[in-house]
Amino acid sequence: MGKNRTEIYLAIFIIAVIAVTAAAYLLTQEKSSTSMFPDKLGDMSLALYRDGDIAMTEVKGLHRNNPGVVIENAYVANYRGTPPSKAKFWVSESKTSEEALSLLASMNSSVGKTGMFSNSTPMDIEGITVYFVSGKPELGLYHYFYVKDKRVFWIQIDNPDEAYRLNFVREAIKRI
Repeated sequence: MGKNRTEIYLAIFIIAVIAVTAAAYLLTQEKSSTSMFPDKLGDMSLALYRDGDIAMTEVKGLHRNNPGVVIENAYVANYRGTPPSKAKFWVSESKTSEEALSLLASMNSSVGKTGMFSNSTPMDIEGITVYFVSGKPELGLYHYFYVKDKRVFWIQIDNPDEAYRLNFVREAIKRI
């Protein structure tokens, strides 16, 4: 009788550990059906989505918490695919499209001066001026940024294939 009780307690304990682990995993994914990001983008799947205070803190930190950078909302998303394909979005939303354009211009004028990124190279993708910079390996090597409406997008894409990256940015512009 005592052995059966121990086995029952052990089974309950194992089930509880599995349930808590599954719940923790789902909570850390922070994937939301109300996300502005599609579940799939290119051959990658949305692995993490953040908005609200957490995203605001992360995006403002990228601007070194500069008080001159005023944004209304922020969004962060991670996409994962078959290695080496992964991408991260940092998106800031301004009050007006003019404020977003001003923020983009400020970013573009300073990005090459930080020592962390190359000078930007502009290109036209889907009628939008997109800037490309390369970064140090610890920052991720391939970055694209642009403005669309009131939002400034910064996308890091970890894949050495330029055609792959450009197709991914093209799809992001069309769908987000």
